[in-house]
Amino acid sequence: MKTILLSYNEVQSIARKAARGAGFPHGAADDIGQAAVWLSARGVDAIGVVVGTLAVQSVPVVLDGFAAIDALCCGERDGIPLHGGADNLLLLGFAGAAARETGLRLSLDFGGGDSLSLTRLRDAAQLAPATLRLMPGCEDLDGDVARRPAAIDAEAYAAALQLAAKTYVPASDLSRARGAGAGTTDND
Repeated sequence: MKTILLSYNEVQSIARKAARGAGFPHGAADDIGQAAVWLSARGVDAIGVVVGTLAVQSVPVVLDGFAAIDALCCGERDGIPLHGGADNLLLLGFAGAAARETGLRLSLDFGGGDSLSLTRLRDAAQLAPATLRLMPGCEDLDGDVARRPAAIDAEAYAAALQLAAKTYVPASDLSRARGAGAGTTDND
């Protein structure tokens, strides 16, 4: 498998553009970009997760998962069962990004009294079946995450670019006259 290395900014941008190309509204696409960054900092090929999820889940299903995380953060839900898989990894990434933004303490409950705070999760790719829960109190913000994002599968990257291309305006004299493209100089 051929991999490439991206910056966190590139991971976020490509994930957001792929989500827009798959039909997500701008705000949800931004959330997917933030989830991808959170996952990538924990050793996950986040672009692969985004592309994999978008290939098997419809926009409403993914948005329902995001709404469930919002309900959990508001205390309107007790827990969200996670079984592993790309769609749950994206949901976990959204939860991690939400916890980071709000300072809420979310944890994974593995049963039998074993639990782990999301801010302490270092390898999201090894997610076992668990229940995501809101715990009382606030959490320390992420401290020691990876300095570089996880490597991205080149095929997943190409698939993300194909999704992103669905949002591009076709080149024509009319589109250029109305402001598309860089024009005659690209120094703005």
